[in-house]
Amino acid sequence: MRRIDRSAIPQPVLSLCETLRARGHRAWVVGGCVRDYLLGRAVADWDLCTTAQPDAVMKLFRKTVATGLAHGTVTVVLDREHYEVTTLRGEGAYTDGRRPDHVVYLDDIAADLERRDFTVNAIAYDPLEDAVEDPFGGQRDLSAGMLRAVGDPRARFREDGLRILRGCRFVSALGFSLEPATEAAMGEALDVFARVSPERVRDEWLKTLKTPAPSRAFEVMRRVGVLARVLPEATRVEASRYAAALAAVDRLAPDPVLRLAALLRPYLVEAPDPRQATEQWMDAWRFSRDERARVLRLVQSPLVSTWPAGDAPTLRRRVRALGLDALDDATALAAALDPAGAASVREAVDGALGTRPALNTRDLAVDGAGLQRHLGLGPSKRLGTLLGMLLEDVLDTPALNTEAALLARARAHLDAMPT
Repeated sequence: MRRIDRSAIPQPVLSLCETLRARGHRAWVVGGCVRDYLLGRAVADWDLCTTAQPDAVMKLFRKTVATGLAHGTVTVVLDREHYEVTTLRGEGAYTDGRRPDHVVYLDDIAADLERRDFTVNAIAYDPLEDAVEDPFGGQRDLSAGMLRAVGDPRARFREDGLRILRGCRFVSALGFSLEPATEAAMGEALDVFARVSPERVRDEWLKTLKTPAPSRAFEVMRRVGVLARVLPEATRVEASRYAAALAAVDRLAPDPVLRLAALLRPYLVEAPDPRQATEQWMDAWRFSRDERARVLRLVQSPLVSTWPAGDAPTLRRRVRALGLDALDDATALAAALDPAGAASVREAVDGALGTRPALNTRDLAVDGAGLQRHLGLGPSKRLGTLLGMLLEDVLDTPALNTEAALLARARAHLDAMPT
């Protein structure tokens, strides 16, 4: 684990700290940015805490946004970058299991760090003093690869039920082990977790599904009882099927919605009405319309679970039903669910679609106007029926998709149609 020093801090952050110091305030970079820097990971956002109260921060800087005044947070804009600056604070009771009822401003950095969730997130660094504040052994836990709650873990999780999901996510994101007392306290706070809004749960699941190995997080969720509350179907199947679903999630690229489909499909596809079961689950947890639509196509598609997918005409019909725009998702998911057959998945798709066959009537070499012109037909429902029959012919034999061949087939179909 590396040591943090002043040279690691971006110049705008140093300038922010210097401005606060010039007015008699201290400032520290804190939390995830310190943790990630010490681990040698890319730092996404540099967050700060300070002895200055929000109104003082807003007076000191030309451009600020009052993003969280109720909890002491102001966003300062420097060089077009946004930096969250939060006043050192203590907190009242968490009667809603998510946010403190009130905050009290402090000037003691150790007291501020005491309210944070995990020791690895309770490290602060003063770049002007080149001094690290680590009252709870966060650097020790970083070195050991251990995720541990700050202070009494039962108190931390009873304050904020979302911390349970955050802990699960950090196990996967950081590749850390979970300290036993911390894990035990998670399972004891499920009543507080039940008060977390569905939107917050959804956001944490999607963040978790972006991590390198989401299976680690979902295994913790299973052990502490969260999974039974969010996706009970996953806890009702045999262990081997559950393990196979998690393995498929890990094999996929870190696309959270595609990984969610891999997680859901083995359970919801067997519901009496898979579409309804999927819609109800995703609605309950407030997934967006686009997320629902993408997952629904994959949960319902036989293309995903029936490899080998039959002969080329059958595969083309399944691709047509799925939609060509979802084909990459479907083949990736099929390969993740059956890694031994992954090569055959791509081979089958390339063999069936390599000639760019027609998959809908718009792809045919003739259209309704052409049929009317060449066959002397007037506008009628028969035109739509005839185009559908021609598409079926082309799905069977892509080489038929020429104007001459389709007109010949159209005449044969017309002759066979009842007058």
